[in-house]
Amino acid sequence: MAIFWLLFGLGTTFYPRMMHLFMTPAGVSASTPFSDQVWFHEGLDILSVCLLLIALSTVSATKTTLRLAATVGLLPTAAIIYTLIATPFWTPLFLVPALGCFAFAAYGFWLAGRAPDTA
Repeated sequence: MAIFWLLFGLGTTFYPRMMHLFMTPAGVSASTPFSDQVWFHEGLDILSVCLLLIALSTVSATKTTLRLAATVGLLPTAAIIYTLIATPFWTPLFLVPALGCFAFAAYGFWLAGRAPDTA
């Protein structure tokens, strides 16, 4: 997931208009320099989460770390689905990153369920 979002984060950081690929015509026409700056900020947020996931990948996997990493995947899934339903700005193409995050979360929770209990 870190690599998946690393590429997405780099795109939104250095080319915020990339998000137009996921927007309806109403969303594109509502874009402003301010929204581009928000996407730049969001790109940096995404990159920080990627670095956190990369750091977590270097420690021993426990039920807790696996569950926390899986929860990281659920949060963008929930945000994407909410904004897709609640606003007229997004196309169903935005479900692709949501499905990727959901798959990561499901796999993380599955791994956590199989991990041995630790003291």
